Amino acid sequence: MLSRLIPFDRPRPPARGGALQTIYDAAATGWQDGISKLGFLAAYADLMQAAHAPPSQPRVLDVGTGTGAFAGAWVDAHGTPACLTLTDISPAMLDTASARLPQARTIVASVGKTPDDLPPQDVVLCAHVIEHLDDPNASLTWLFERVAPGGILILALSRPHWCTALVRWRWGNAAYTPEHARTMLAVAGFTDIALHPFTHGPPSRVSHGYIARRP
Repeated sequence: MLSRLIPFDRPRPPARGGALQTIYDAAATGWQDGISKLGFLAAYADLMQAAHAPPSQPRVLDVGTGTGAFAGAWVDAHGTPACLTLTDISPAMLDTASARLPQARTIVASVGKTPDDLPPQDVVLCAHVIEHLDDPNASLTWLFERVAPGGILILALSRPHWCTALVRWRWGNAAYTPEHARTMLAVAGFTDIALHPFTHGPPSRVSHGYIARRP
């Protein structure tokens, strides 16, 4: 019933423009501790364990890295990659991520913008970013183009739930059912799309994990 009453598949205005960067800059100091207490670090760790690492040291890009939690979960599960690149719209978040992952290259950039010298990556990570954007389909197509042939996208995406409605009130994020998310990933060109529900605590109510491959 709630998903029919609330247009979860569209971000609210506070999620747009420079407002989101300002909110994330202000939240950077306590962000990692906050998501840890809510259980997201454990959820991310489980998701990364489900992903099969490429055969050699991969090139890894984390889009919208925040404080580096998603990338850190990859490193903990699979070891330090050959090259790790972190992007985010928030310089304050990137400063925290850089302190936690000093081997990484950090770039202040939004989805749709990466340096010309960054080739397609073996692994692209993206946690709770797409739902803040006005055109998720275009964003997933852009992510597809960032993945090297045979590489994988690991995605965490908000899902409709009354708890998500509370989160949405502050952050303005959209949310997508697994059916909607799978369709968007397939339209972008991904195959072997696997849903990985988070199983414990708040992450189980507000998010799902996905692993998809570029042919």
